[in-house]
Amino acid sequence: MNSLNLVKSFDKELYSYFVKELERQHAAISFIPDENSTSPICAAIMGSVLVNSTNCLNLGKSDTLENLVVSRLCKVFNAPFATVKTITIEAASRVVFKALTKRGDVVMSLDLRKKEHCNSETLAYRFVNFGIDPVTQELDMDEIERLANTHKPKLIIVSPVNYSLPINFERFAKIAKACGSLLWCDLSQTASLTAAGTLETPMKYADVVTFSTHGAMQGPQAAVILCKKDLAGDIQRSETLAGHNGLTSPQLCSLAARLHEMENDGFKQYCHDVVANAQALAAGLQAGGMKIISGRTQSHLVMIDTKVCAISARGAQELLADLGVHVRITQVLTNDPNVKFDAVRFSSLPATTRGITKEQMEKLGRYIGKYLTKPDDENASKITKLVTSLTSTLPAIDRKYMDPTISQMMIAEEHY
Repeated sequence: MNSLNLVKSFDKELYSYFVKELERQHAAISFIPDENSTSPICAAIMGSVLVNSTNCLNLGKSDTLENLVVSRLCKVFNAPFATVKTITIEAASRVVFKALTKRGDVVMSLDLRKKEHCNSETLAYRFVNFGIDPVTQELDMDEIERLANTHKPKLIIVSPVNYSLPINFERFAKIAKACGSLLWCDLSQTASLTAAGTLETPMKYADVVTFSTHGAMQGPQAAVILCKKDLAGDIQRSETLAGHNGLTSPQLCSLAARLHEMENDGFKQYCHDVVANAQALAAGLQAGGMKIISGRTQSHLVMIDTKVCAISARGAQELLADLGVHVRITQVLTNDPNVKFDAVRFSSLPATTRGITKEQMEKLGRYIGKYLTKPDDENASKITKLVTSLTSTLPAIDRKYMDPTISQMMIAEEHY
């Protein structure tokens, strides 16, 4: 049954919302990780007969379905222990904090990440920032080691949402061990690249790893906590005390299917293309006059320093949205508290899902760079025309990245 046709026949006023959203998704190119398309098999499961269950929550116990998801998580991410009972990464983060720290502990965090998830009196810590070197714009591991030895944090958090270069997880682990700290790596935007082996996994070195399963992973909305076995009991107790009893059966089934799908060659090709497209985008932006923070990218992430733009970061985000290009702004902290970078952040994850090529990405980056250098009607028109030509041919998800069985079934349905 076509759900959109059903809504159209039943509620035309509501259907108009679906039409506008379809147009927004189809007619624009997003560079926001959380706007990545969901895998068709996940979407189908989430809208299946499973939603009828009156007993779909795992109330305090692990059943065979949850065990299946956990076993697949451990296999895909090479983890000794996994738990998936929280819906959001914010909730998962608070579980980790409560399990591993107590009020007043020192927490050292890249760009002060995770501080925004501390929302209660019991989650009050002394946060110490570490960031990129203001000159090289790379992580200075010697400086990070000095900070750790000085502050003796209970927890070191590495969450590279604003860092586009490889991370030396092994060095982080040695620093943490030397000063008696635990190492927590959050991979919400790079979990898929880590699973495919495109980026190095922190699992060999980190005490805890977290990530969300929607967006970058193209799965249902949920959050995963992976950890070493000796911390499993603390994590599970923290989940129980926080009232996180488990996901619904549609969410668990959807995640199980996505993890199974992530083992095919199409997924590995997708992750390879994500990095190649990010590098092409960076080259195009630089050709258009932009300055790339850290000078290059080796992940999905490209960030431009808005000091070279003719408009502010906020202005760039809003004006590009009007031209059909969705980006996010951010502030990149450094080791010097007096030096910060206002940046526009691009992720190649959603556009790659749609099948954009390196050549198209480079051209789009060049046009965007020229527009941000000189935001006039001529440069705006070039972006609009290019976006229109691209979106008229790009699907929501390119079938070459799907499991062959799913792709063939979708083709069969179209001809039915």
